[in-house]
Amino acid sequence: MKKELLVLLDYWEKNKGVSKEFLISSLEQGLSAVYRKKAFLKENVKVKIDPETGDIYFVDEKGKHVESPSFPWERIAAQTAKQILIQKIREAEKAAIYNEFKKIENHILSGRVERFETGNIVVSLGKAEALLPQKHLLPYDRYHIGDSVKGLILEVRRPNKGIYPIIMSRTATDFVRRLLVDEIPEIRDELVEIKAIARFPGDLTKVAVYSSDPRIDPVGTCIGDRAGRIKNIMKEIGGEKIEIMKWDPDPEKFTANALLPAKCERVVFDRAKNEATVWVAKDQLFVAIGKKGQNVRLSCKLTGWNIIVNRAEGEGPATVLLGISEELANRLKESGYETIKALSKADSAEISLSTGIPEEEARELIERAAQHIKDTQPNGIENSSENNK
Repeated sequence: MKKELLVLLDYWEKNKGVSKEFLISSLEQGLSAVYRKKAFLKENVKVKIDPETGDIYFVDEKGKHVESPSFPWERIAAQTAKQILIQKIREAEKAAIYNEFKKIENHILSGRVERFETGNIVVSLGKAEALLPQKHLLPYDRYHIGDSVKGLILEVRRPNKGIYPIIMSRTATDFVRRLLVDEIPEIRDELVEIKAIARFPGDLTKVAVYSSDPRIDPVGTCIGDRAGRIKNIMKEIGGEKIEIMKWDPDPEKFTANALLPAKCERVVFDRAKNEATVWVAKDQLFVAIGKKGQNVRLSCKLTGWNIIVNRAEGEGPATVLLGISEELANRLKESGYETIKALSKADSAEISLSTGIPEEEARELIERAAQHIKDTQPNGIENSSENNK
């Protein structure tokens, strides 16, 4: 038993990475518990194992050897040792896998489709299995057993019976972020920075990039020669469209960039409401809003502003559209009536008092503002915001 025990301990240490000291300590604790139960071993007596010879003996609290209990303890020791070793080795293997994969959480790994469980995919990662839930699959993902699959290690949890500790995802926003990092050396080397990213999995992803080096075009760098880099990433995510735009510290410029490919004429912020009202030409309205509102909704996520898209005719600032003078436009702006929407809801007496124009003229201005909104936004179709998902 002694020789077999030592050979077994050496094997698990060399081949499974479970330390001999850990296994011996576990055996000592387990055997002590068994002898207290089976042979009524005193509480102050413990089992000790010599790591060099494999000898098993009993010691008191002072470390002195004591007589072994009158019990077939060698047979019990062999049976117990086997059970404890199997249990501890399994625990150690699970802990090793957890520690290994926890380090690469939020990174991308490739695996092989092992089997299907109620619509979910079990992916073999070599040492471990991961679960790729159905809700984390892209709309056009189709896999068969044995297929290669790439995904983000979304979460690594402590091992628990019946629960897969490793969860993969192909729909997470960070999946695209990591694909960009892996594909584009300039991002990996921090010459280009991803400032913001927003995604509708399977349809569209918007990415805002920036470089502090004036010699580097961050957008062109990410797209690559003949769009080669971005095409490689789009291919990995089933043809999902990726739009790259330049991040700008100026919120007005960044908001306009976020709405690309639409061309914005003007952006006005209401910081109290966290709103950005954007005016675009009539032919740019659908482009700005996008199919199913995706463009403006992703732009909201990207910028953090609740973006409202309005139609303009291209004549200039909102107050100029009403045909008023630049001087009056400035006075209205100073009084807090910069937008047509604000004018349409104003009180004629307050405008007269703050700008010095006759109240009748103020009333007419309010009516023109209300009519302009009615004419340019029939049935409210041409307004869009993040709240209209």
